[in-house]
Amino acid sequence: MALRLGVIAEDQSDIDVIAEIVAKLTKRRLALKTFRGHGCGKILNKCGGWARVLREQGCTRLIVVHDLDTAHLPELRARLTDALAQCPISQRVIVIPIREIEAWLLADEVAIGKISKRKQPKPIANPERYMRPKEVLRDLLYRLSDKRIEYVNTVHNRQIASHASVARLRRCASFHDLEQFVAANLR
Repeated sequence: MALRLGVIAEDQSDIDVIAEIVAKLTKRRLALKTFRGHGCGKILNKCGGWARVLREQGCTRLIVVHDLDTAHLPELRARLTDALAQCPISQRVIVIPIREIEAWLLADEVAIGKISKRKQPKPIANPERYMRPKEVLRDLLYRLSDKRIEYVNTVHNRQIASHASVARLRRCASFHDLEQFVAANLR
């Protein structure tokens, strides 16, 4: 029987990336139940209620993903923690990708090269340094594909994540919270 995992994220693309990465981190069969905030605004206000619904749907683990964007990390983490104060799912993690989850995807030049089908970029030692990683990824894919691929995050993020290496994702400090949670709760 599959373990029910709740995922709350900004959009379907983020959920797809998390699903691909979690599948790399565990051999356990999972059934994902999700809520999308359609942007970051709703997550803070709705995640507590959504977590209760996910628990009613049988979820025993919860991952909440919220991009940092331009917020202050400790402040955003505190606000999300407060929003989950009444969360009935005790095994949970708040994952805050620095700037955007696309920074994680920038960490794997080999995966990007597989999507561009032409060239592989040079390794990016610290992909979280970019203020707008989604735009960097868009421009990189366009250039590497000799202007043949127009980046669409709802399509390409999942594809890149499916080829991504956990070792390369570790270049992103914000990835470690997810990896540690999976190791402790989803093995």
